[in-house]
Amino acid sequence: MRLSDEVCSQAQSLIASRLGLDFPARRRPDLERGLIQAVGSPAERRIEQYLRRLADLPGDSPELMHLAQHLTVGETYFFRDRSCFAALEDRILPALIASRRKERVLQVRIWSAGCASGEEPYSVAMLLDRLLPDRADWALTILATDVNPEALEVARRARYREWSFREAPEWAVDRYFHREAGGGFDLDPDIRGMVTFQPLNLAAGGYPSALTNTAAMDLILCRNVLMYFTDAARRGAAARLQQALAAHGWLAVSPVEATPDVFRMLVPSAAESAGLFRRSDGVPLHDPLWGENTPIGAFSFRSLLAPPKGPTLAEPVPASGVPISATSVSLPRAAAPPLGALEDRPDSEAGSLDAGTVGLEEAVRLADQEDLEQARRLCEAARAENTLDPDVHLLLAMIAQEQGDLSVATDALRRVIYLEQDSARAHFLLGSLQIRQGNARPGRRSMQTVVSLLGALPSEEPLAGSDGVTTGRLREAARAHLEATDA
Repeated sequence: MRLSDEVCSQAQSLIASRLGLDFPARRRPDLERGLIQAVGSPAERRIEQYLRRLADLPGDSPELMHLAQHLTVGETYFFRDRSCFAALEDRILPALIASRRKERVLQVRIWSAGCASGEEPYSVAMLLDRLLPDRADWALTILATDVNPEALEVARRARYREWSFREAPEWAVDRYFHREAGGGFDLDPDIRGMVTFQPLNLAAGGYPSALTNTAAMDLILCRNVLMYFTDAARRGAAARLQQALAAHGWLAVSPVEATPDVFRMLVPSAAESAGLFRRSDGVPLHDPLWGENTPIGAFSFRSLLAPPKGPTLAEPVPASGVPISATSVSLPRAAAPPLGALEDRPDSEAGSLDAGTVGLEEAVRLADQEDLEQARRLCEAARAENTLDPDVHLLLAMIAQEQGDLSVATDALRRVIYLEQDSARAHFLLGSLQIRQGNARPGRRSMQTVVSLLGALPSEEPLAGSDGVTTGRLREAARAHLEATDA
């Protein structure tokens, strides 16, 4: 059945805005078929009602993901594009591993964005297993996301047919797969456990963010995904992916997607496979926790300096009836900054923050303009004027982390916690930083503190100063870190 031009136009507009997918006239049969399958009926009235309902749903709603399932084709296979995987195996990953060994930070973070049925992230997991004889000593993150929930279920099962191995090297099949009697292949459970799958709509935002574990990535593979997006959605997703990279991180796209104007903030690699880009020092600073395609200049410092609109964390009472301030959820006194550095200030200075506020806002503005050194100098000057202002320490932590100065970032976050012991935001950032550096035990303590602090608060309430992030989202993110680091 052929749908009317009016219904198809309405569907094209909604799908472009909500999923970023482009359906030009030549793909109209695909659009009509997908809509009818998603609705379960060719009746135009039902399809129109369905589209109106979708228009008001959030970008990660199950019903919107259900539609995406019928509009996307997840065709992939193991080690697809041998030139790309050769560059990863021979040069990019060995260089990254050698650098981390030298730094004594045994950690690698990789994201397969648009993973379909999982062959790509599992291929990367096999490469890392080959390259790391001491893999058990490393903190490895291989995140795999897709908009299609059905494809993610196939990926989690990790059971494949022979067609998925048409470009796979023999060593991969022989070493990591078990052939079933029915002709299928089961992936080794150890390799399967290296990859974490979760739904993510690349067109809807929500990344880079520690809440979705999509920040500070050493390598992002987003191949044969953006080519199906509208131009606006493609540029928006490309900008967010660029922000999600760690310093000097790599982004892999397909050769047909490797247009310099879309990835203008990255440096194309002439020595590697077409479609490989690397982050340079000029990439804008991003906020790895609260950002949703948000540079740090738009981080919620202004809302923090103003009276908070959401719930505070100063007065929550758990089910036990014991105030949280009376429970053991703060960092040990030894982890706090020296008392003299904070207590020798005259009391009047604690209430006189006008000059410091001006300096803080200027530092945020400079950070947004990529002038990190000057932003840091202003931030440090503001800290000298207002030692008791936690927002100054928080900004310094964000800038230092972006510059790779993890010791200063860690110290600044501990100062925030000393000043605001019930700051779930600071505990979460500190825990994320500790886990990134391979310090799982203190990182887990920080995440446990986040769960304790937020346990009595309504899940749907926005966290003060978080630009709409709810207490429930932050609590679940902390629990996800705890599960990922569970020994």
